[in-house]
Amino acid sequence: MRKLSIPFILLTILIGTAWSNTKVVTTWKDPNIPKPTFNKIAIAFPHKDPSLRQRVEDGIVRRMSRPGVATHTFVSDTDLTNRETLKARLASNGVDGLVLLRLLNVDEDKIVALGDTRSVYPSLWDACADPLNITTASYSYTSRIVTADLTIYSVATAKPVWIGRIKSTDPKHLKGLLDELVKASASELKKQKLI
Repeated sequence: MRKLSIPFILLTILIGTAWSNTKVVTTWKDPNIPKPTFNKIAIAFPHKDPSLRQRVEDGIVRRMSRPGVATHTFVSDTDLTNRETLKARLASNGVDGLVLLRLLNVDEDKIVALGDTRSVYPSLWDACADPLNITTASYSYTSRIVTADLTIYSVATAKPVWIGRIKSTDPKHLKGLLDELVKASASELKKQKLI
């Protein structure tokens, strides 16, 4: 059977989505594994909403250029958190690599911008006198920062071979956010010459 390179698979995930507000902020790669290759990859997105888990895992698998399998097709939501059951299900399905996308945190940061003050001279006759000072209104808005981890695990060793921490600022909606997170990860893998 042909071996699959995980970084190559991730490069092809979710092509076609812009990600201007999503950045990979840190990465780590196991220096003892120059180029991880696996025969069968499973995609996992643990989430309390089973339909969202299914949608994300299926979406990633659908966009991969090589074969992959969504864990929801052979691991239930409750079994995903059970170590022994998960281990047995991965082994019985011939999975030797696992890509795990996990949302970690959503922070909100309120940003307040004070208005500008400008000097205005209402007429020519007031130009030599003190100006009228007008201050524009101040405004505030909330910036949302979402943090996620994308990790590639070797099922045989249960150890990570690559980890990326990703931050996205002000995502428009969850679907777009997830697309952006995975695309940013794939781009970083290419930049780090893992593919």
